[in-house]
Amino acid sequence: MSTFQSKIASGSNGYPAPDNPGARSGGSAMIQGAQQGSAEAMEFQLWVSQQATSLAKLKIFNTMAKSINDQQ
Repeated sequence: MSTFQSKIASGSNGYPAPDNPGARSGGSAMIQGAQQGSAEAMEFQLWVSQQATSLAKLKIFNTMAKSINDQQ
């Protein structure tokens, strides 16, 4: 475990060392991209939820209309 932590601190694991300012700017772009992707995923989930609600309303309307039509 201590070997793993020392590799992280030295940056020898392929990731930049935490105290490298140039690496932080590249990391912030990656973080910004991840945040944008997260926002798009949330927007998509909201759209899916709205579509599911609309479908449920249509199914209820269809059932009610069929029931009324069968009574006539």
